[in-house]
Amino acid sequence: MHMGLVFTGEDGTTERFELLLEAFDGTERVLVVTSTEAIEDFGLDAVREMASKKYDAGQLDEIGRVRVLTSDLQGK
Repeated sequence: MHMGLVFTGEDGTTERFELLLEAFDGTERVLVVTSTEAIEDFGLDAVREMASKKYDAGQLDEIGRVRVLTSDLQGK
């Protein structure tokens, strides 16, 4: 049974003013890229849940980060 990502509560911003959330899959550090809008509109828990789903499905960007956009959350 896969537990999904465990979020550390650490965050930051990218050069494009996106939000970065730090998480771990066991000992593997995973960065989640999202937006303030996504968190404001859907809540941090929804963003984290979607990040875990996308990570489990192997949906990573070209440098291995998980991106969660408002469009990911609107259709769920």
